Amino acid sequence: MDDKRIKDKFNNMSDQELRFTKEDRNEVFEQINKMENNNTQKKSLVSSSKKFAPLTVSLLVVGLCIFLFIPSILPGNINNENKSNTSESVFQEDEILTTLFTVKDENNRIPFNLLLTHSKDKKMMKVLSIPRDTYAPILDKNDGTTSYDKLTFAYDYGSGGAESVRTTVSKLFDLTIDYYAVMDLETFSKVIDSVNGIDYDLQEDIQVRGISRASFEFKKGTNRLNGEEVVALMMDATVGRILDEEDLLNLINAVINKTKNEIPQTQLKELTTKIDANISIDHLLENKMQINSIKSLSLSDGMKSENIDGKYYIMFEKDFLNSVSEELTTFN
Repeated sequence: MDDKRIKDKFNNMSDQELRFTKEDRNEVFEQINKMENNNTQKKSLVSSSKKFAPLTVSLLVVGLCIFLFIPSILPGNINNENKSNTSESVFQEDEILTTLFTVKDENNRIPFNLLLTHSKDKKMMKVLSIPRDTYAPILDKNDGTTSYDKLTFAYDYGSGGAESVRTTVSKLFDLTIDYYAVMDLETFSKVIDSVNGIDYDLQEDIQVRGISRASFEFKKGTNRLNGEEVVALMMDATVGRILDEEDLLNLINAVINKTKNEIPQTQLKELTTKIDANISIDHLLENKMQINSIKSLSLSDGMKSENIDGKYYIMFEKDFLNSVSEELTTFN
């Protein structure tokens, strides 16, 4: 009976969340995490005889945004010693490049995915955060089959690793993704700890879903955030329950502004060795990207909450995702 009550709340979460009591919200967060943990355990049992991809440090989208884009935002930060070697330049003048930045936790789940497109000609970047619970096509590297599950499981599914995450997001949006990078949550947390946390102002007391724990509570006013708390707020902004895309962009800016002023470039470059990517980090750091404006896009208008076989998913219509892809790659 208790399970049915929780599930009923869970199915109507998007409409009733603001009316939940603190106890109600804790039950929902606990139920979501319990479902994901059970699913992870089932996958481990099924795949125990299969060879897993090498474990890399858990990631954060924003961490990669810092490492890869700060050099272009701050003139003169990093010198490009190969300016004359245009044939080796990553960024061509007329290209629109797409990059996927992913955070991975200690259980190989990916709670945060940031899809970025950049136009060098327009000197603009667009940012889209994708919900962890998105119903997505995940390729099994072992047998080549595609199954639908939560995006959060794409890294560990079928031993695909970071490449599996890129393939999943690429299929979801029918969009070519040029580069991907994954950074672990532990490393990102060390970055935030090294600058004594990130200060962020909230307009009200809020409770949001966590990663290593069911939820986090924050008070109205200025909060000093650690790494996981930063990600938790970004996750909430992604689905638009309490925060929104403006908060997401503000959080990214807060992280960038704090780290760029307080972390030496030598230390920043050392931290990038913990990134699992399909291109040399040194190469990316040496290719500056001038960015005059950043626009944050949102998926909230197209989100639909669904319960399939007792599991909660966020669903999108294909036409809606196609329109988002078009917006991501159109620079006027």
